Amino acid sequence: MTLEAQRDGEPGFGWDSLTDAERQVAELVAGGHSNKEIGARLYMSHRTVGSHLYRIFPKLGLRSRVELARLVIERSVASRESTETVAS
Repeated sequence: MTLEAQRDGEPGFGWDSLTDAERQVAELVAGGHSNKEIGARLYMSHRTVGSHLYRIFPKLGLRSRVELARLVIERSVASRESTETVAS
């Protein structure tokens, strides 16, 4: 992410800093898919998937696919719980 993008109000760190494609890749990683499988699902090269992961990890302060999967799952559970609380 460039400094210009950060100045325009886009965060440079955290979940909100991810692009739509990066979020899709992260969700598929959490589903246990390989780069090759993710690439086939999103119509991109497995190398492009790797590039997305290379950018995702520092944005989220992570170092592995396992950490990424855990974060995505935790966010999903928290989101579901907050939705259920509001609905109650």
